[in-house]
Amino acid sequence: MLSFLIPTYNQICTSLVETLSRQSKRAGVLCEIIVLDDGSTNMKVVGKNMQIDEIEGCRYIVSPENVGIAKTRNKLMDLARYDNLLFLDSDVMPVSDDFVQQYVSAIGKADVVCGGMRYRRGDEGCVNILRLRYGMSHEERSVAERERNPYEAFVSCSFMVSRQASLKNRFDESFDRYGHEDTLFGVSLQKHGLSIAHIEAPVYHDNLDTAEEYMSKVRTSLQSLSMHADALRGHSRLLNLYERLSRLRLSRIVARCFCLARRRMEKNLIGDNPSVTLLQAYKVGYLCSIMNLYSR
Repeated sequence: MLSFLIPTYNQICTSLVETLSRQSKRAGVLCEIIVLDDGSTNMKVVGKNMQIDEIEGCRYIVSPENVGIAKTRNKLMDLARYDNLLFLDSDVMPVSDDFVQQYVSAIGKADVVCGGMRYRRGDEGCVNILRLRYGMSHEERSVAERERNPYEAFVSCSFMVSRQASLKNRFDESFDRYGHEDTLFGVSLQKHGLSIAHIEAPVYHDNLDTAEEYMSKVRTSLQSLSMHADALRGHSRLLNLYERLSRLRLSRIVARCFCLARRRMEKNLIGDNPSVTLLQAYKVGYLCSIMNLYSR
């Protein structure tokens, strides 16, 4: 028995729900699908998603206000009826027709099971080349790669957690904005001694953000990282790099250089041929600038 739990915000996810429902029936799995809308502002999206209620075993619930992804995921845990909770972001789609069966086969393998992420090749309609390039180079990992550092490789776009483990390990609700709540969830899994397994059951990440919207999310994510630096210390490569620069008294120099180069960097990153390497440099510079600001 599976509870599919999908947090969403201004994202149409009827196709995802239909796919999960169809695969579950084919696999003979008793399931429920709950979509919890975190106060979407796009009423056209809400109207489309209301069709989810017409699908057998599916519910679409709209929160009266936006409370953030961490609280939304915890609420979904509370709403779920079954003992195996399979979380999916609303902008993903299973790669294979046996996606559900792969997760069903992994029930009991570990407290938490992660299926992995993929990006579509040859997508002529891609509106965000930077997001696609970054995802392909930094987020696509084989099972073997993820198993080398299983907790660090945890991502929340597609994972299954047992009911018992979900009661011990919840999302930190102080993360009220986009970014890094899943990093801390992985850290917390390890601290609580909960096991994690990685399997080959990937989803496509079909992000439809424009380059400008993606860059805004990058900055928000870095702000979240800086605000939770104490909790994430030692578990974020970017944060580790900042601290090395700080010990060498270079972080303020990096921050000043970033301020001078920021506009030119952003012009490339939202352009037609963005550089993933430049994006990494942008992240380091932006983090140094806000960390130095907070440390004054």
